[in-house]
Amino acid sequence: MHFKKQRKHKKKRILKRNWFRGFFPFEPFDSLKRQQLISPGFFLTIILILSPIILWLSHNPDSIKNPLIALAKLNAFLAISTLSVNFILAARFKVFERLFHGLDRMYRVHKFVGRSSLFFILFHPIFLMINRFPDTSRIIPLVLPVGRLEVAAGVIAVYLFLLLLVLTVAINISYHKWKISHKTLGIVLLLAGGHALFAGSDINSFPLLQGYIIILGSIGLFSWMYMLFFYKRFGPKYEVTLDKVVHLKDITELYFTRPKNFHYQPGQFVFIRFPVFEGFKELFPFSISTDPSKKQIRLSIKQSGDYTTNLIPRLRKGDNAIIMGPYGRFGERYLKHDKDMVWIAGGIGITPFLSLAKHESLFPTGRKIDLIWVVRNQDEAFHDQELIKELLKNKKLRYTHWFSDEQGRITCDDVTRIIGGKQEIQKRLVFMCGPPPMMYSLSKGFHQEGLSYHQIIFEDFNMLD
Repeated sequence: MHFKKQRKHKKKRILKRNWFRGFFPFEPFDSLKRQQLISPGFFLTIILILSPIILWLSHNPDSIKNPLIALAKLNAFLAISTLSVNFILAARFKVFERLFHGLDRMYRVHKFVGRSSLFFILFHPIFLMINRFPDTSRIIPLVLPVGRLEVAAGVIAVYLFLLLLVLTVAINISYHKWKISHKTLGIVLLLAGGHALFAGSDINSFPLLQGYIIILGSIGLFSWMYMLFFYKRFGPKYEVTLDKVVHLKDITELYFTRPKNFHYQPGQFVFIRFPVFEGFKELFPFSISTDPSKKQIRLSIKQSGDYTTNLIPRLRKGDNAIIMGPYGRFGERYLKHDKDMVWIAGGIGITPFLSLAKHESLFPTGRKIDLIWVVRNQDEAFHDQELIKELLKNKKLRYTHWFSDEQGRITCDDVTRIIGGKQEIQKRLVFMCGPPPMMYSLSKGFHQEGLSYHQIIFEDFNMLD
């Protein structure tokens, strides 16, 4: 699992780079991110979001005769439906992971829908204000929470949602603090839902539309409450005890016995928390770096943030942990296809490939696999000897270092040269795990070389972009 790296020698920026881009749902205009969105789950999401509009128009409402009022109501329906659906997408329901082809892609849709929600929730009062201009006495209640309770609730929802989105896309805060702030998003749905039901004349006039809004909003609120109060108790939870803790420079490796009935595929990950850290009750995602045939599970965790730098190295043998999962479909394409492959790991992104390499050695498929590990120098190749052992077991598996301190930033041309040319790369599946900028840059380069995006598989769990 990859966390955004924070270099120790640099002062942490308050604002993220290009932070303003984070407010806009640009995914449909980026060919790679658009490909990440496409799935049966995404199309189901669109249907759920647009259904209130279809129900509203089917009643041929009088409000549609005024273009500004019609646009205000259109955005109101889209705001409440996107807010509701977004909580459903964030609930980690296992049944939905398959529909979206992986939890990371479900989160990508979640972020896209959330960013879209901001514009719907903002444009609703804007069109109403334009319609009421220049009557300031009727405009002020749309800007300040000084009017009727149901109207004031909508105004507060707008400002609260904007604040929480700023913390997500613009401000550099730790994952732990962001996660705490994110829990309050349900209040936005409560306020917006109350505003829609008690201030929306069209909703109250059409029972079918009203019923749909109530049901969708209720499922959204249930999803929020499930994650807030019940997920850690009723989700896929397992309690384990650390058998061994190994420190390798800035890597901490945790070993524990695989719980009974815990079954996973190579390349999957878990969310984990440690009761010993009482102030940190959030779950953090990390890849499993051992093969499913083994009785012991290993997590390799790099120091890349406050939590992983200051707390994880303090863990000791005998400490208890709670894991949730497994999640992820990174290794599923590996298991389902017999094509030759290229595996590209950046830094700690080697962890899922350690699991995949061991599985390939135990159950050889005969396909050619090139593993390229991008690290700054030899000292960072912390599992070098382990990978070399796998090479001795499987002659079809080739392993190559890329030391960025000496060789610079790796490009798709470098990868193509390593594996034997353009014709060779076009026949393969490319798996990547590492820093998002590396994965996105290589993906676009491979696409220009003739690979389809279906041939490029990676997981992006950068939650705070």
